[in-house]
Amino acid sequence: MAYAIKRTCKNGKTRYVGMYKSKDGKYKSAGTYDTPERAVEVAAKQERHLPSLLQETAPASKATMTIHRFCTERFLPLHNIGAATRQGYAYTAKNHILPYIGHLRISEAERETFYNLLVKVLPSQEVSRGVIVATRKVLSAMCQMALDEGYRKDNPLRTIRLPQAPTKRILVADHDQWRRLEEALAHPPARLFARLNVTSWARRCEMISLRPCDFEFDKQVLNITRSTVYVTAKYHPSGRSGWLTKPHPKNGDWRRFAISKQMCVSLQDHIEEHSIGPEDLLFPHWMFAYQKDHAAAETEEEELPPLVSKSGLIYQHGTKAARYGMKCTCTKCRAFAADYQREWRRKRAEEYKANGQLLKTDVWRRDGTEFLGTDVWNRFWHKARTAAGLPEGFTPYNARHTGISWAIDKGVDLQKVRQRAGHGSLSITSRYAAILNEQDTTLAETLEEIFNNFGH
Repeated sequence: MAYAIKRTCKNGKTRYVGMYKSKDGKYKSAGTYDTPERAVEVAAKQERHLPSLLQETAPASKATMTIHRFCTERFLPLHNIGAATRQGYAYTAKNHILPYIGHLRISEAERETFYNLLVKVLPSQEVSRGVIVATRKVLSAMCQMALDEGYRKDNPLRTIRLPQAPTKRILVADHDQWRRLEEALAHPPARLFARLNVTSWARRCEMISLRPCDFEFDKQVLNITRSTVYVTAKYHPSGRSGWLTKPHPKNGDWRRFAISKQMCVSLQDHIEEHSIGPEDLLFPHWMFAYQKDHAAAETEEEELPPLVSKSGLIYQHGTKAARYGMKCTCTKCRAFAADYQREWRRKRAEEYKANGQLLKTDVWRRDGTEFLGTDVWNRFWHKARTAAGLPEGFTPYNARHTGISWAIDKGVDLQKVRQRAGHGSLSITSRYAAILNEQDTTLAETLEEIFNNFGH
Protein backbone atom coordinates (compact mmCIF):
# COMPACT_ATOMS: atom_id res chain seq x y z
CA MET A 1 0.00 0.00 0.00
CA ALA A 2 1.55 3.28 -1.09
CA TYR A 3 1.70 6.17 1.38
CA ALA A 4 3.50 9.49 1.94
CA ILE A 5 5.91 10.62 4.66
CA LYS A 6 6.04 14.30 5.60
CA ARG A 7 9.50 15.82 5.96
CA THR A 8 10.84 19.33 6.56
CA CYS A 9 13.78 20.59 4.49
CA LYS A 10 16.64 22.72 5.80
CA ASN A 11 15.01 25.83 4.33
CA GLY A 12 11.82 25.11 6.28
CA LYS A 13 9.81 23.95 3.28
CA THR A 14 7.58 20.89 3.73
CA ARG A 15 8.00 18.03 1.26
CA TYR A 16 6.56 14.52 1.00
CA VAL A 17 8.30 11.20 0.32
CA GLY A 18 6.29 8.60 -1.59
CA MET A 19 6.75 5.06 -0.24
CA TYR A 20 5.83 1.82 -2.02
CA LYS A 21 6.09 -1.89 -1.20
CA SER A 22 8.59 -3.74 -3.37
CA LYS A 23 8.52 -7.43 -4.33
CA ASP A 24 10.77 -8.38 -1.40
CA GLY A 25 8.24 -6.94 1.06
CA LYS A 26 10.33 -3.89 1.98
CA TYR A 27 9.12 -0.33 1.60
CA LYS A 28 11.23 1.91 -0.64
CA SER A 29 11.20 5.57 -1.62
CA ALA A 30 9.67 6.68 -4.91
CA GLY A 31 11.05 10.22 -4.61
CA THR A 32 10.23 13.49 -2.85
CA TYR A 33 7.40 15.75 -4.00
CA ASP A 34 5.64 19.01 -3.09
CA THR A 35 2.23 17.48 -2.26
CA PRO A 36 1.21 14.23 -0.54
CA GLU A 37 -1.21 13.46 -3.38
CA ARG A 38 1.59 13.51 -5.96
CA ALA A 39 3.87 11.42 -3.70
CA VAL A 40 1.19 8.73 -3.23
CA GLU A 41 0.32 8.80 -6.95
CA VAL A 42 3.92 8.12 -8.05
CA ALA A 43 4.48 5.51 -5.33
CA ALA A 44 1.30 3.65 -6.30
CA LYS A 45 2.28 3.74 -9.95
CA GLN A 46 5.73 2.35 -9.09
CA GLU A 47 4.12 -0.40 -6.98
CA ARG A 48 1.95 -1.48 -9.92
CA HIS A 49 4.83 -1.09 -12.37
CA LEU A 50 7.15 -3.71 -10.85
CA PRO A 51 4.79 -6.72 -11.20
CA SER A 52 3.82 -5.65 -14.72
CA LEU A 53 7.42 -6.08 -15.84
CA LEU A 54 7.26 -9.77 -14.96
CA GLN A 55 3.83 -10.47 -16.45
CA GLU A 56 3.76 -11.83 -20.00
CA THR A 57 1.27 -10.51 -22.50
CA ALA A 58 -1.12 -13.13 -23.86
CA PRO A 59 -0.35 -14.28 -27.44
CA ALA A 60 -3.73 -13.02 -28.64
CA SER A 61 -3.05 -9.57 -27.21
CA LYS A 62 0.37 -9.51 -28.86
CA ALA A 63 -1.10 -10.46 -32.22
CA THR A 64 -3.82 -7.78 -32.14
CA MET A 65 -1.93 -4.90 -30.53
CA THR A 66 -1.72 -1.86 -32.81
CA ILE A 67 1.33 0.33 -33.29
CA HIS A 68 -0.51 3.15 -31.49
CA ARG A 69 -1.18 1.00 -28.41
CA PHE A 70 2.29 -0.51 -28.39
CA CYS A 71 3.88 2.94 -28.67
CA THR A 72 1.80 4.58 -25.93
CA GLU A 73 1.48 1.63 -23.54
CA ARG A 74 4.80 -0.18 -23.93
CA PHE A 75 7.44 1.70 -25.90
CA LEU A 76 7.29 5.24 -24.52
CA PRO A 77 6.65 4.34 -20.83
CA LEU A 78 9.09 1.39 -20.60
CA HIS A 79 11.89 2.03 -23.11
CA ASN A 80 15.18 2.62 -21.30
CA ILE A 81 15.92 6.24 -22.31
CA GLY A 82 16.28 9.59 -20.57
CA ALA A 83 13.38 11.96 -19.92
CA ALA A 84 14.44 14.48 -22.59
CA THR A 85 14.93 11.73 -25.19
CA ARG A 86 11.55 10.23 -24.27
CA GLN A 87 9.96 13.63 -24.79
CA GLY A 88 11.55 13.91 -28.24
CA TYR A 89 10.50 10.38 -29.18
CA ALA A 90 6.92 11.12 -28.12
CA TYR A 91 6.82 14.27 -30.25
CA THR A 92 8.14 12.40 -33.29
CA ALA A 93 5.70 9.51 -32.84
CA LYS A 94 2.73 11.81 -32.33
CA ASN A 95 3.39 13.90 -35.44
CA HIS A 96 5.09 11.58 -37.93
CA ILE A 97 4.28 7.95 -37.08
CA LEU A 98 0.93 7.41 -35.36
CA PRO A 99 -1.20 9.56 -37.72
CA TYR A 100 -0.10 7.41 -40.68
CA ILE A 101 0.44 3.84 -39.42
CA GLY A 102 -0.84 3.90 -35.83
CA HIS A 103 -3.89 1.80 -36.76
CA LEU A 104 -1.78 -1.09 -38.11
CA ARG A 105 -0.87 -4.07 -35.96
CA ILE A 106 2.71 -4.04 -34.72
CA SER A 107 3.08 -7.74 -35.50
CA GLU A 108 1.84 -7.43 -39.10
CA ALA A 109 3.39 -4.17 -40.36
CA GLU A 110 5.68 -5.03 -43.26
CA ARG A 111 9.01 -3.55 -44.28
CA GLU A 112 7.35 -1.97 -47.31
CA THR A 113 5.00 -0.02 -45.04
CA PHE A 114 7.84 1.53 -43.06
CA TYR A 115 9.81 2.19 -46.25
CA ASN A 116 6.89 3.96 -47.94
CA LEU A 117 6.32 6.10 -44.85
CA LEU A 118 9.95 7.25 -44.72
CA VAL A 119 10.68 7.55 -48.45
CA LYS A 120 7.34 8.58 -49.98
CA VAL A 121 4.74 9.79 -47.46
CA LEU A 122 6.78 12.06 -45.19
CA PRO A 123 8.70 13.74 -48.06
CA SER A 124 5.36 14.43 -49.79
CA GLN A 125 4.29 16.27 -46.61
CA GLU A 126 7.41 18.46 -46.92
CA VAL A 127 8.96 16.97 -43.79
CA SER A 128 12.65 17.85 -43.54
CA ARG A 129 15.35 15.25 -44.08
CA GLY A 130 16.55 15.59 -40.50
CA VAL A 131 13.07 14.85 -39.12
CA ILE A 132 12.76 11.81 -41.40
CA VAL A 133 16.06 10.46 -40.05
CA ALA A 134 14.78 11.02 -36.50
CA THR A 135 11.54 9.21 -37.38
CA ARG A 136 13.49 6.22 -38.68
CA LYS A 137 15.44 6.15 -35.41
CA VAL A 138 12.25 6.04 -33.33
CA LEU A 139 10.68 3.37 -35.55
CA SER A 140 13.82 1.25 -35.34
CA ALA A 141 13.89 1.47 -31.54
CA MET A 142 10.18 0.61 -31.38
CA CYS A 143 10.50 -2.41 -33.69
CA GLN A 144 13.58 -3.61 -31.81
CA MET A 145 11.64 -3.51 -28.55
CA ALA A 146 8.75 -5.35 -30.23
CA LEU A 147 11.22 -7.99 -31.43
CA ASP A 148 12.77 -8.37 -27.97
CA GLU A 149 9.36 -8.76 -26.32
CA GLY A 150 7.99 -11.21 -28.89
CA TYR A 151 5.58 -8.91 -30.71
CA ARG A 152 7.53 -9.18 -33.96
CA LYS A 153 9.88 -11.68 -35.58
CA ASP A 154 12.20 -9.07 -37.11
CA ASN A 155 13.23 -5.42 -37.16
CA PRO A 156 12.80 -4.34 -40.81
CA LEU A 157 14.16 -0.84 -40.12
CA ARG A 158 17.68 -2.28 -39.93
CA THR A 159 17.71 -2.82 -43.70
CA ILE A 160 16.13 0.50 -44.68
CA ARG A 161 18.76 2.99 -45.85
CA LEU A 162 17.77 6.60 -46.35
CA PRO A 163 19.51 9.05 -48.66
CA GLN A 164 22.08 11.01 -46.70
CA ALA A 165 20.89 14.46 -45.71
CA PRO A 166 22.73 17.32 -47.43
CA THR A 167 25.48 18.74 -45.25
CA LYS A 168 24.74 22.29 -44.18
CA ARG A 169 27.39 24.94 -44.19
CA ILE A 170 28.98 25.46 -40.79
CA LEU A 171 29.43 29.14 -40.04
CA VAL A 172 32.54 30.20 -38.14
CA ALA A 173 33.80 33.66 -37.24
CA ASP A 174 37.29 34.93 -37.89
CA HIS A 175 39.31 36.59 -35.14
CA ASP A 176 38.26 40.12 -36.04
CA GLN A 177 34.56 39.22 -36.18
CA TRP A 178 34.73 37.53 -32.80
CA ARG A 179 36.54 40.55 -31.32
CA ARG A 180 33.71 42.80 -32.52
CA LEU A 181 31.14 40.35 -31.12
CA GLU A 182 32.73 40.43 -27.67
CA GLU A 183 32.99 44.22 -27.75
CA ALA A 184 29.26 44.36 -28.48
CA LEU A 185 28.55 42.20 -25.40
CA ALA A 186 28.71 45.10 -22.96
CA HIS A 187 27.39 43.05 -20.01
CA PRO A 188 30.52 41.50 -18.35
CA PRO A 189 28.91 38.10 -17.47
CA ALA A 190 27.66 37.79 -21.05
CA ARG A 191 31.13 38.52 -22.43
CA LEU A 192 32.69 35.95 -20.08
CA PHE A 193 30.02 33.37 -21.01
CA ALA A 194 30.82 33.81 -24.71
CA ARG A 195 34.60 33.67 -24.14
CA LEU A 196 34.33 30.48 -22.06
CA ASN A 197 32.04 28.97 -24.70
CA VAL A 198 34.43 29.61 -27.60
CA THR A 199 37.46 28.33 -25.67
CA SER A 200 35.93 25.30 -23.91
CA TRP A 201 33.66 24.22 -26.83
CA ALA A 202 31.02 23.18 -24.32
CA ARG A 203 27.48 22.70 -25.59
CA ARG A 204 24.77 25.00 -24.31
CA CYS A 205 23.23 22.29 -22.09
CA GLU A 206 26.68 21.89 -20.52
CA MET A 207 27.47 25.62 -20.28
CA ILE A 208 24.36 26.48 -18.24
CA SER A 209 25.16 23.60 -15.84
CA LEU A 210 28.66 24.80 -14.91
CA ARG A 211 29.47 25.47 -11.25
CA PRO A 212 32.67 26.64 -9.53
CA CYS A 213 33.20 23.10 -8.21
CA ASP A 214 33.70 21.95 -11.82
CA PHE A 215 36.96 23.91 -12.02
CA GLU A 216 40.35 23.06 -10.56
CA PHE A 217 41.87 26.51 -10.72
CA ASP A 218 45.22 25.47 -9.24
CA LYS A 219 45.65 22.98 -12.10
CA GLN A 220 43.83 25.10 -14.74
CA VAL A 221 41.41 22.24 -15.42
CA LEU A 222 37.71 22.18 -16.32
CA ASN A 223 35.53 19.09 -15.76
CA ILE A 224 32.38 18.69 -17.90
CA THR A 225 30.29 16.28 -15.84
CA ARG A 226 26.63 17.23 -16.34
CA SER A 227 24.08 18.67 -18.75
CA THR A 228 20.71 20.33 -18.23
CA VAL A 229 17.59 20.30 -20.41
CA TYR A 230 14.02 21.54 -20.02
CA VAL A 231 11.40 18.80 -19.85
CA THR A 232 7.61 19.07 -19.83
CA ALA A 233 5.50 17.83 -16.92
CA LYS A 234 4.46 14.61 -18.69
CA TYR A 235 8.03 13.34 -18.95
CA HIS A 236 9.74 15.02 -15.99
CA PRO A 237 10.40 12.58 -13.12
CA SER A 238 8.82 15.01 -10.64
CA GLY A 239 5.60 15.28 -12.65
CA ARG A 240 6.15 19.01 -13.13
CA SER A 241 7.67 20.82 -16.07
CA GLY A 242 11.11 22.20 -15.34
CA TRP A 243 14.84 21.81 -15.76
CA LEU A 244 16.35 18.34 -15.51
CA THR A 245 20.07 17.95 -14.83
CA LYS A 246 21.63 14.71 -16.02
CA PRO A 247 24.80 13.43 -14.25
CA HIS A 248 26.69 13.25 -17.54
CA PRO A 249 27.33 15.44 -20.62
CA LYS A 250 25.29 15.11 -23.80
CA ASN A 251 27.52 12.42 -25.33
CA GLY A 252 27.60 10.45 -22.05
CA ASP A 253 31.34 10.62 -21.30
CA TRP A 254 32.83 13.01 -18.77
CA ARG A 255 35.45 15.35 -20.19
CA ARG A 256 38.43 16.89 -18.45
CA PHE A 257 40.79 19.37 -20.10
CA ALA A 258 42.98 22.38 -19.45
CA ILE A 259 41.94 26.02 -19.76
CA SER A 260 44.15 29.10 -19.92
CA LYS A 261 45.50 30.94 -16.90
CA GLN A 262 43.80 34.13 -18.07
CA MET A 263 40.43 32.34 -18.19
CA CYS A 264 40.98 31.00 -14.66
CA VAL A 265 41.66 34.51 -13.35
CA SER A 266 38.58 35.92 -15.12
CA LEU A 267 36.36 33.16 -13.71
CA GLN A 268 37.72 33.60 -10.18
CA ASP A 269 37.07 37.36 -10.37
CA HIS A 270 33.56 36.62 -11.64
CA ILE A 271 32.89 34.19 -8.77
CA GLU A 272 34.18 36.65 -6.16
CA GLU A 273 32.31 39.64 -7.59
CA HIS A 274 28.94 37.87 -7.57
CA SER A 275 29.52 35.84 -4.34
CA ILE A 276 28.92 32.51 -6.09
CA GLY A 277 29.19 29.42 -3.88
CA PRO A 278 30.97 26.19 -4.93
CA GLU A 279 27.67 24.47 -5.81
CA ASP A 280 25.92 27.56 -7.22
CA LEU A 281 25.41 28.06 -10.93
CA LEU A 282 28.22 29.99 -12.58
CA PHE A 283 25.88 31.82 -14.97
CA PRO A 284 22.41 31.89 -13.38
CA HIS A 285 19.34 33.35 -15.02
CA TRP A 286 19.12 36.33 -12.66
CA MET A 287 22.61 37.50 -13.65
CA PHE A 288 21.31 38.27 -17.15
CA ALA A 289 18.17 40.10 -16.02
CA TYR A 290 17.19 42.87 -18.42
CA GLN A 291 18.31 46.32 -17.28
CA LYS A 292 17.97 49.13 -19.77
CA ASP A 293 20.70 51.74 -19.82
CA HIS A 294 18.96 54.97 -18.87
CA ALA A 295 22.03 57.18 -19.14
CA ALA A 296 20.99 58.36 -22.59
CA ALA A 297 17.41 58.81 -21.43
CA GLU A 298 18.47 61.24 -18.73
CA THR A 299 20.01 63.61 -21.28
CA GLU A 300 17.75 62.92 -24.24
CA GLU A 301 14.81 64.97 -22.99
CA GLU A 302 16.39 67.06 -20.28
CA GLU A 303 15.11 70.24 -21.89
CA LEU A 304 11.43 69.23 -21.66
CA PRO A 305 9.35 71.75 -19.72
CA PRO A 306 7.92 70.60 -16.37
CA LEU A 307 4.37 69.31 -16.17
CA VAL A 308 1.63 71.49 -14.66
CA SER A 309 -1.51 69.95 -13.21
CA LYS A 310 -5.02 71.47 -13.32
CA SER A 311 -4.55 72.68 -9.75
CA GLY A 312 -1.33 74.44 -10.68
CA LEU A 313 1.12 71.93 -9.17
CA ILE A 314 4.41 71.54 -11.03
CA TYR A 315 6.03 68.13 -11.56
CA GLN A 316 9.45 67.42 -13.00
CA HIS A 317 9.94 64.61 -15.50
CA GLY A 318 11.33 61.36 -14.14
CA THR A 319 9.28 61.44 -10.92
CA LYS A 320 6.48 59.27 -9.55
CA ALA A 321 3.90 62.05 -9.80
CA ALA A 322 4.83 62.85 -13.40
CA ARG A 323 4.62 59.20 -14.53
CA TYR A 324 1.60 57.95 -12.56
CA GLY A 325 -0.21 61.19 -11.72
CA MET A 326 0.19 63.05 -15.00
CA LYS A 327 0.44 59.87 -17.12
CA CYS A 328 3.57 61.14 -18.87
CA THR A 329 5.24 58.63 -21.22
CA CYS A 330 8.44 60.47 -22.06
CA THR A 331 11.73 58.60 -21.93
CA LYS A 332 12.62 59.86 -18.46
CA CYS A 333 9.27 58.95 -16.96
CA ARG A 334 9.25 55.48 -18.49
CA ALA A 335 12.79 54.92 -17.22
CA PHE A 336 11.69 55.96 -13.72
CA ALA A 337 8.71 53.59 -13.87
CA ALA A 338 10.92 50.67 -14.90
CA ASP A 339 13.33 51.29 -12.00
CA TYR A 340 10.46 51.82 -9.56
CA GLN A 341 8.72 48.59 -10.51
CA ARG A 342 11.97 46.64 -10.44
CA GLU A 343 12.68 47.82 -6.89
CA TRP A 344 9.10 47.05 -5.85
CA ARG A 345 9.39 43.49 -7.17
CA ARG A 346 12.71 43.02 -5.38
CA LYS A 347 11.24 44.11 -2.02
CA ARG A 348 8.16 41.94 -2.50
CA ALA A 349 10.36 38.93 -3.33
CA GLU A 350 12.27 39.45 -0.07
CA GLU A 351 9.01 39.67 1.91
CA TYR A 352 7.62 36.51 0.30
CA LYS A 353 10.86 34.65 0.91
CA ALA A 354 10.89 35.70 4.58
CA ASN A 355 7.32 34.40 4.98
CA GLY A 356 8.02 31.16 3.11
CA GLN A 357 5.66 32.08 0.25
CA LEU A 358 6.08 31.56 -3.49
CA LEU A 359 6.07 34.34 -6.03
CA LYS A 360 4.00 34.13 -9.18
CA THR A 361 7.23 33.65 -11.14
CA ASP A 362 8.16 30.71 -8.91
CA VAL A 363 4.83 29.05 -9.64
CA TRP A 364 5.13 29.73 -13.36
CA ARG A 365 8.70 28.40 -13.60
CA ARG A 366 7.60 25.28 -11.67
CA ASP A 367 11.08 24.79 -10.25
CA GLY A 368 13.42 26.64 -7.94
CA THR A 369 16.39 26.65 -10.28
CA GLU A 370 17.91 29.57 -12.13
CA PHE A 371 19.27 28.00 -15.30
CA LEU A 372 19.95 30.46 -18.11
CA GLY A 373 17.11 30.20 -20.63
CA THR A 374 17.62 30.15 -24.38
CA ASP A 375 15.45 33.24 -24.93
CA VAL A 376 17.48 35.30 -22.47
CA TRP A 377 20.87 34.42 -23.94
CA ASN A 378 19.57 34.86 -27.49
CA ARG A 379 18.60 38.42 -26.64
CA PHE A 380 22.22 39.27 -25.80
CA TRP A 381 23.59 37.23 -28.69
CA HIS A 382 21.39 38.63 -31.44
CA LYS A 383 22.11 42.22 -30.46
CA ALA A 384 25.88 41.59 -30.41
CA ARG A 385 25.76 39.59 -33.64
CA THR A 386 24.08 42.45 -35.46
CA ALA A 387 26.58 44.98 -34.10
CA ALA A 388 29.49 42.75 -35.17
CA GLY A 389 28.13 42.42 -38.71
CA LEU A 390 27.82 38.62 -38.56
CA PRO A 391 25.17 36.81 -40.65
CA GLU A 392 21.79 35.96 -39.16
CA GLY A 393 22.58 32.24 -39.30
CA PHE A 394 25.45 32.68 -36.83
CA THR A 395 23.74 31.21 -33.75
CA PRO A 396 25.13 30.76 -30.21
CA TYR A 397 26.04 27.16 -31.13
CA ASN A 398 28.41 28.52 -33.77
CA ALA A 399 30.67 29.71 -30.95
CA ARG A 400 31.53 26.04 -30.42
CA HIS A 401 32.16 25.59 -34.17
CA THR A 402 34.34 28.69 -34.20
CA GLY A 403 36.58 27.55 -31.34
CA ILE A 404 37.07 24.08 -32.80
CA SER A 405 37.94 25.51 -36.23
CA TRP A 406 40.51 27.87 -34.74
CA ALA A 407 42.23 24.99 -32.94
CA ILE A 408 42.45 22.86 -36.10
CA ASP A 409 43.72 25.88 -38.02
CA LYS A 410 46.56 26.16 -35.50
CA GLY A 411 47.53 22.55 -36.16
CA VAL A 412 46.17 20.94 -32.97
CA ASP A 413 45.96 17.14 -33.25
CA LEU A 414 42.47 15.98 -34.30
CA GLN A 415 42.32 13.36 -31.55
CA LYS A 416 42.88 16.03 -28.90
CA VAL A 417 40.22 18.19 -30.52
CA ARG A 418 37.78 15.26 -30.56
CA GLN A 419 38.30 14.55 -26.86
CA ARG A 420 37.86 18.17 -25.80
CA ALA A 421 34.80 18.70 -28.00
CA GLY A 422 33.17 15.42 -26.97
CA HIS A 423 32.68 14.14 -30.51
CA GLY A 424 31.70 10.51 -30.97
CA SER A 425 34.18 9.91 -33.78
CA LEU A 426 37.02 11.55 -35.69
CA SER A 427 34.83 11.74 -38.79
CA ILE A 428 32.77 14.44 -37.08
CA THR A 429 35.87 16.35 -36.04
CA SER A 430 37.35 16.16 -39.53
CA ARG A 431 34.39 18.13 -40.88
CA TYR A 432 35.92 21.24 -39.35
CA ALA A 433 39.11 20.70 -41.34
CA ALA A 434 36.96 20.85 -44.47
CA ILE A 435 35.66 24.26 -43.38
CA LEU A 436 39.21 25.59 -43.32
CA ASN A 437 39.94 24.06 -46.73
CA GLU A 438 37.07 26.12 -48.15
CA GLN A 439 38.96 29.28 -47.21
CA ASP A 440 42.33 28.07 -48.50
CA THR A 441 43.22 30.04 -51.65
CA THR A 442 46.32 27.99 -52.52
CA LEU A 443 44.57 25.90 -55.18
CA ALA A 444 42.82 28.92 -56.70
CA GLU A 445 46.11 30.83 -56.95
CA THR A 446 47.82 27.81 -58.53
CA LEU A 447 45.15 27.61 -61.21
CA GLU A 448 45.43 31.34 -61.82
CA GLU A 449 49.18 30.96 -62.36
CA ILE A 450 48.45 28.46 -65.14
CA PHE A 451 46.33 30.99 -67.00
CA ASN A 452 48.88 33.75 -66.39
CA ASN A 453 51.51 31.61 -68.15
CA PHE A 454 49.32 31.50 -71.27
CA GLY A 455 50.42 34.99 -72.12
CA HIS A 456 54.18 34.15 -72.13
